[in-house]
Amino acid sequence: MRISMIRLAVALMFTTLVLGCAQNADTEIAAPTVPDTPDGTVTFVAQNLVDHRPAVLWMALPETYRQDITEITASFAEKMDPAIYDRTMALTLRAVEVLKEKKDLIFESTTFQSSQVDPEEIDQALNPTFAIAETLLTSQISTLYGLGTIDWEQFLATTGATLLDHASALQIEDGEDPLGELATLEVETVTATDDTATLKLKTANEDPEEVEMVRIEGRWIPADVAKQWPEMVANARQKLAELTPEGMAAIKTQAMMGLGMAEGLIDQIATIESAEQFDAAVGPLLQGLMGSIDLGDFADSDDDEEDEDDEDEDDEEDETENEEPVEE
Repeated sequence: MRISMIRLAVALMFTTLVLGCAQNADTEIAAPTVPDTPDGTVTFVAQNLVDHRPAVLWMALPETYRQDITEITASFAEKMDPAIYDRTMALTLRAVEVLKEKKDLIFESTTFQSSQVDPEEIDQALNPTFAIAETLLTSQISTLYGLGTIDWEQFLATTGATLLDHASALQIEDGEDPLGELATLEVETVTATDDTATLKLKTANEDPEEVEMVRIEGRWIPADVAKQWPEMVANARQKLAELTPEGMAAIKTQAMMGLGMAEGLIDQIATIESAEQFDAAVGPLLQGLMGSIDLGDFADSDDDEEDEDDEDEDDEEDETENEEPVEE
């Protein structure tokens, strides 16, 4: 079932930042006040996202949630090996640059064509995707030191805004535009108390949907996010507790060897001048990789859905045939 655009938009306000980490720091960016009503909060955040001002995500979080994220950031930056992190980020940027340069040759290769993926569909999404990747991989988070000293409110106001600019250029499946949909958001308060509320959200292309909200430390957030937050934070802290110096030392040699092999492959792709060279140099490896991923699924997801429907019908027929007649 397709995720509701409305619920996704509201959840995005508060869950995006748990994937990252943040630090409280002084910033020169003017900070408008988040409304103290549930409907006002949702409308305020939605409008700021439409205007490509994602720093509102940080502003809308309760203070203790910001503290949780800050502590998780500091812990990760302290425990992660900088050589592994920095080299991984540099390798990823190098891969993006090489693929951006060689994509036309790759599309012409037998290796790619055998995947049955439509190159026009892939190419249409590649430019904004490359732009998103390059923005991230050349930002402050590209080094472990930068991540450990980052001010995420500032990051969201600058790099985050650029990311939204690039993301808006992506063609969304079925022609949907999440930010454009947010621009048509209508919010109605169904019920409200001092600390809880039920809102009805509706956009131009979505049916109305009710969302439960709760107030925590003066900030209105979705009730399901408030319920899940302690577990998410606890899980993050547990994972970081397992990231010991001994554990990092044990995996570092293998990790650096793997990165070295990947760098060799990227360097090899960077030297190709024709589709034939690509097939000869890296075709067998990528064919095996694409075969395991089954890129054909991405070429025509509708066919897959039809196949699943056919399989369900076949299963129903088999069950009917296998049923024993009931004796009267």
